[in-house]
Amino acid sequence: MTSKDIARRLTVVGAHASLVATLAVTGCASSGELTPSRSPSSTTSGGTGPAAVVDCGSERIGPGSLAAGDARRCFVEAVAAGRAATLESTVLDTEGDPTVYSLTSDTRHGISVVEDRSEARFRGAGPARWRFVCTSIDSAEETRPGYADLVVNRLRGCTSPEPV
Repeated sequence: MTSKDIARRLTVVGAHASLVATLAVTGCASSGELTPSRSPSSTTSGGTGPAAVVDCGSERIGPGSLAAGDARRCFVEAVAAGRAATLESTVLDTEGDPTVYSLTSDTRHGISVVEDRSEARFRGAGPARWRFVCTSIDSAEETRPGYADLVVNRLRGCTSPEPV
């Protein structure tokens, strides 16, 4: 399954959910501060200590909420600046079940994504968790009317998903 297949599948889910604009964001405005990296092997460019990670918070997109907000903007800006950052994007399907995308960027502009559909009742057969890596994220402000602004539709240069 390619990233285009994933994006297409999620666009269909978004269309069926008849999503409307608003976003419940917990995050970037208050939590866009640098926090120490949890990975002991992460170091600054000088190699003398742990790299700082920007915690951009989370976003929730589902019935009643269509567009991204401050948390997404925080993550896109961190990637563009080559800073390590995290973002959690939750998308609710037609039945209200969540699919959670945990994004982590590195200082080389790479973005690691873990898709977790374990709580989606109608996810079908196969693994509930997938991982893929992307080279960039689109910062376009515009969205198609009536379609959810899903974070995975903004990712570019992605590898094929692998089960986690």
